[in-house]
Amino acid sequence: MRRALLGGLLAPDRVTALDVLVRGTSEKAAGPAWLTPRTSPAAEIKGAKVYRTLAPVFRALGYDDGDRALVSPLFTHLWAVVYEADWAYEAHQRSGGTRPGSWWPEHLRAFLGSLELLDGTVERHLTGLEEYFELETRLLAAGDSFDEDELARAVRLRCSDIRAFLAVAAALTGRPWARELSGLLGPMMSFVDLEDDLRSVEQDAAEGSFNTYGLAVRRWGEAEARRRLDSTGGELLHETARSLSRAAPRTLRAMWVLLGRPASDADARRLGLAALRPHRALLTGLRHKLLDGTPGPFEPYWRLFDTSGGDTCNTRTP
Repeated sequence: MRRALLGGLLAPDRVTALDVLVRGTSEKAAGPAWLTPRTSPAAEIKGAKVYRTLAPVFRALGYDDGDRALVSPLFTHLWAVVYEADWAYEAHQRSGGTRPGSWWPEHLRAFLGSLELLDGTVERHLTGLEEYFELETRLLAAGDSFDEDELARAVRLRCSDIRAFLAVAAALTGRPWARELSGLLGPMMSFVDLEDDLRSVEQDAAEGSFNTYGLAVRRWGEAEARRRLDSTGGELLHETARSLSRAAPRTLRAMWVLLGRPASDADARRLGLAALRPHRALLTGLRHKLLDGTPGPFEPYWRLFDTSGGDTCNTRTP
């Protein structure tokens, strides 16, 4: 029989990285690797905030409250490192001073590699995050000379950290359907981040922070910016809907849990039972949740992660 940890995760001896987290030992890592380099308290708080905001996603991946507490130090640290990088880029963008070094992607790769979690998917998204920071810097310096494809690329890359770390979360479960679910969520997370920009455009402008909508208005004017970004948002949702038709039934049931925005473990269990329906009915229901009657990003829309945890992506500085 499998030995269970707190909650629903598989036994540690089935997933090397989870074994390291539980026992604190590894042949490849000496000591608490997540403390080197040390991150600031502010970044740790921000990292914990993002992790808490994503609780509905972790519940859909099969984590209960005990599981999330177990891996909290890991994910808090990962996002704290991303925030330190984000703030370093913001300082560079404001002052034109020294460009941030490569310490942060090197650390993330070395750390995740020591836990045997640096697979091709995680590597691809970390590379995307590096590209995003460079693209953000170019867009802010470009005035009104950038094109629509560049801005759309930034929208897609902006949540590369979430894509990478949800792939890590899925790998820790050892469940193929969890890996498939994490792969489906990228476009939808980009849509949610676009919504966040619409909500925070005035605050971001006051702070001098990157805001997709603000840049689009500067480039094309308000009406055209809305049209272009509304089209981008629609593409992201339809891409998600198309991916569902190729997903396994167990993955679709997990997606049903996610779109129900479970606020507790009990909610996740209830939604999981509600998802036990014929495949065609389940797929139709998911597409309805995503698309039918859904307005564009510039109109009221369900807040997928509207919790007290704050924003979902790494480029928010309250």
